[in-house]
Amino acid sequence: MRVSELGRRSGVSVASIKYYLREGLLTAGVQTATNQAVYGDQHVRRLRLIRSLIDIGGLSISHVRATLAAVDDESMSLHDAFGAVMHGLDETPPENEDTEVATAYREVQEWLSIRDWRIEPDAPAPYRLAELLATLRRFGFPTTLTDFDSAADTAERTAEAEVKYARAMPDRTTAVETMLIGTVVLERALVEVRRLALEAASFRIDGSARTVTPTEPS
Repeated sequence: MRVSELGRRSGVSVASIKYYLREGLLTAGVQTATNQAVYGDQHVRRLRLIRSLIDIGGLSISHVRATLAAVDDESMSLHDAFGAVMHGLDETPPENEDTEVATAYREVQEWLSIRDWRIEPDAPAPYRLAELLATLRRFGFPTTLTDFDSAADTAERTAEAEVKYARAMPDRTTAVETMLIGTVVLERALVEVRRLALEAASFRIDGSARTVTPTEPS
């Protein structure tokens, strides 16, 4: 297909496609003339992946480039590629951290050890979790990591199913892409489910409050 058809099928504008080509996010098509090239279904899939990372995942172009490099690096084991994908979805932790975050980070590391979750030392997620924990405490939430045990148990079961599903894909590239999309989209879906639950809970509690009959003074 030509670039105009590629745009129609992927839902990405021709201008954006050309930009992604210049940025190295999308591989070039097969040249058929000086200013013409043809593209295949793999380009449609890659464009949808790029848009999902940007629109849903909120990633910058530089983060998308680094993440896609892990997808395309055939020399990486699947585990290392999955790890690179996870790490690429978050910002690198700053070198200078405040005392509250440092304390929370030590708690996170201890919690990970108790759960026997083996995480790479340079993974940004433990630090981000520590930041969130410290922020909750600053706003008066008496939060400890044991409060997350139930959610962690559920996440562990779901993660195992996701990894097995991704590894069952017919080729390595599809496996890593599947892991990437599952991470980005499912995370957003879980966030939206929680927001819906909060609104529903507020409605129930507010509705219950409205139906209470005030006690008459004796």
